[in-house]
Amino acid sequence: MDFSYFCNATNWSSKPYNEVLNDVREISQYLDEQNTWNTIWFSEHHLQTTQGGEMECIPNPILLSADIAARTKNIRIGQAASIATFWNPIRLAEDIAFLDNLADGRVEAGLGRGVFGKEAIHMNIEADLKDQPKNFRLFVETLEILKKAWTEDYFSHK
Repeated sequence: MDFSYFCNATNWSSKPYNEVLNDVREISQYLDEQNTWNTIWFSEHHLQTTQGGEMECIPNPILLSADIAARTKNIRIGQAASIATFWNPIRLAEDIAFLDNLADGRVEAGLGRGVFGKEAIHMNIEADLKDQPKNFRLFVETLEILKKAWTEDYFSHK
């Protein structure tokens, strides 16, 4: 059985941001040293402040994963999820592939469509969650491009 840790990095105590990031680093290094944890997963959230100041505060799980990869040796590192509908598909494919190389093959690519409308309308108006069929079509198209980018030497897409 594999054990994974979902690290949502929510700032419940309104800490300074660098303290939240240091907590994530400490958790990641602890899990890495234990050799009983398979994967640590990071979520992607944007603009998620609330009245109390708490927030889900990782806008780029790929960039955070690169930082964690440099600090660990064993644990796999995943995104749960990179919101595919917010990214340029080629850039997302390149960034995840580059991360996997930086992490010596320890990356799990987790992709999602997004769950918060406020994020979608600010990150990619075409991914507006009020139009679920359109959002789903964009997600499927992005997945098709990612698969092509990761498996083919050259490809085209219409």
